[in-house]
Parts: sequence; C-alpha cells; structure tokens
Amino acid sequence: MSEQKSAAEAARVLTDHARELKLISRELAVPGSALTEWNKRKLPPLWAALAAFDLEIKRGWRPAQNEDWAGFASLLTKLVPALTLENLAEYLPADVDLRVASGWIVAAIEEEQHYRARKKISVKAE
Repeated sequence: MSEQKSAAEAARVLTDHARELKLISRELAVPGSALTEWNKRKLPPLWAALAAFDLEIKRGWRPAQNEDWAGFASLLTKLVPALTLENLAEYLPADVDLRVASGWIVAAIEEEQHYRARKKISVKAE
C-alpha cells in the first residue's frame, strides 16, 4: 500500500476495509508482519489484494499501461462478480475510459469463465 504507515497500522486499515467489503469476517487485524511478508513475496491472499485494489481505486489510482489494465480488469471482476458489460458504467470510476475498460473487462470475464470451466472439468476427472 502506498501509505506512510507502520505495517501494523496498514494491516489494520486493510483488514477493516476488507471487512467493510464483506471479503472477510475476521475481527482481529492480520499482524503487520504478515502484511510485510505478503509484500516481500508478492503473494497476498485474494481478500487482501482485492481490499488493497479497492482502496487504491478510491484514492485515485488508475490503470495506464497494458499490465495495469489487465490487473485492473481481473481484480474488478473478482471484486464485483455481478459485473457485466451492461452494468459496467455503474462500477467504474467516472474518469476511467469506458471504451478502453470494456475491452479489458470482456477479456477478464472470459478468462474467469474459462478458468471455472477448466476447474469443473478437472474436478470431474478426479
């Protein structure tokens, strides 16, 4: 996170925000050391990545490069499972280009559908 806070305080903010988004139900914040380790390894749990993504969007971060757009679309489709092209404008910040975002969102939705289909096939094969 781009804040100038201690790891413990940043972990509390992240946990509180994740709880507000109903991504987790835990009462206690994760330890600051866990947040530090996730950042070091670049392997946060999904709930933490989604909460951090939402905080950054609310603080004004916007995708600029293709890599940013891919991550933005992927995380947004996980954060808002009901996201479709028809309701996309409801969930995008006003200053995000709807035409550019829609292409990335379509790709992310298709990828999520393919992932789920592959996962079902894999489970049936076992």
